[in-house]
Amino acid sequence: MLRLARLAIDTWREPVAYLNRGCTAYAAESFLGPRKVEVAGGGRAVTCALNLVDDAALVAPDALALSAHAFALLGLQEGAPVTIRRAPEPARGAAAPPPAAPPPEPASRAALRARIAGRRLGDADVDAVVEDMVAGRYAGRETAGFLVAAAQTLDDDEVIAFASARAGRSAKIVWPDGMVVDKHSMGGIPGTRVTMVVVPIVVAHGLTIPKAASRAITSPAGTADAMEVLARVDLDADEVRRVVSEVGGCIVWNGRLSHSPIDDVMNAVTRPLGIVSDRLSVSSILSKKAALGVTHIVFDIPVGPTAKVATRAEADALARLFAVTAEGLGIAARCEITDGSQPIGRGVGPALEARDVAKVLAGDPDAPADLRDKALMLAARVLAFAGMAEPRERAETLLESGAAARAMERLIDAQGRNPDPPGPGRLTREVAAERSGTVAAIDCYRIAGIARRAGAPLEKSAGIDLFRQRGDRVEAGEPLYRIHAEEQADLAEAAGYAEQGSGYEIAVG
Repeated sequence: MLRLARLAIDTWREPVAYLNRGCTAYAAESFLGPRKVEVAGGGRAVTCALNLVDDAALVAPDALALSAHAFALLGLQEGAPVTIRRAPEPARGAAAPPPAAPPPEPASRAALRARIAGRRLGDADVDAVVEDMVAGRYAGRETAGFLVAAAQTLDDDEVIAFASARAGRSAKIVWPDGMVVDKHSMGGIPGTRVTMVVVPIVVAHGLTIPKAASRAITSPAGTADAMEVLARVDLDADEVRRVVSEVGGCIVWNGRLSHSPIDDVMNAVTRPLGIVSDRLSVSSILSKKAALGVTHIVFDIPVGPTAKVATRAEADALARLFAVTAEGLGIAARCEITDGSQPIGRGVGPALEARDVAKVLAGDPDAPADLRDKALMLAARVLAFAGMAEPRERAETLLESGAAARAMERLIDAQGRNPDPPGPGRLTREVAAERSGTVAAIDCYRIAGIARRAGAPLEKSAGIDLFRQRGDRVEAGEPLYRIHAEEQADLAEAAGYAEQGSGYEIAVG
């Protein structure tokens, strides 16, 4: 038996297995060749292409690793015992399979071409296009043409229809409670691990909040990355139901819950082409909320010159789109437009952000005040759904009394506590102010880029510890922040990038 592992490699729809060339249980090279292999365990199996790996740091000799898609198909936990064998061949003498029939003409092709030409689609047409995309009935150029056109020109009704079609192809979770709440941020601001404070406050109050969060794609940490410092986050739907029934909430990775087949199709086009669209994003976000059974949600839209949303006008338009689409899906929504001009909290990177959260929940005098204040504001907005007259006071009471901290501990235990959570990276380098003055601005993109070069989010202990905020006075030579890394090469790369630009603008005088 081998130990199952997951490699964070996106092979799109092709299941791929990875075996160490020095495997202790099998002669690994005997599996090379044109035939695929079958990985089995726990009464389940998946057929994969096989690659051999020489680096034990990627795949240990006693392990078998699967790509992200293959791991999701097999549906077992990391560490589960599995076996590997060549995929069975057809029995001898069996008749050769008939030649494959040509794929059927997509019934929705006329609708797809009409949308590319600029004509809007009704609900049934949108659903039919999504169905044919998921079934692989379109050539890549047709899908790309549709998404390029849709990215900028979907109207409100089409966004709702698109969200509904996506939600309908995800496995929906139904909860016994009439009110199921959530909080979602557009992100893009380093630190800002507000969710990990909001959820335990809401749980302590007694509302149901099954929070499914993302991992980082271009940032130094997503909520799932930071939560994984403390507990398991790769829970399946049954495990989420158990945790929420025991505790009242969860903070888990959304990749095993509300992922829809259309996400794979769309991401394969939009990411390489760099297509960024609020209309496609809103349809995706709200489809996942609908699939998770959310009935009430608060949206956080940070605005700042280096945030995802740069201006107040853009934020107002996005808030309106969220509200309209949520209403179309039967979800009550409130939108908060917040300050995104600088990082929130001090830590940037999974372990450093988890440290900030722990300080806020513990009532530590050294806890970042901005993280605490924003979490309390958003928690109050969520609690207001329950009809409370003074939700902010209630949120503060739950935090200051320790009720929220105790709720977080129960949640961590229910999800599966990490017995050895990582701390800040052992290798450090401080970045100092080049001149005396006042911090006039902090470039969120730059700070995120430095933290990623230090190894975050894959190396959970890597990142940045911020010492100064906008408006602070600083003297030449005083440290602005400290870079943390686990590898010397990562530290050198991050420090070199910081030398080209610290991300801090200091106004003299």
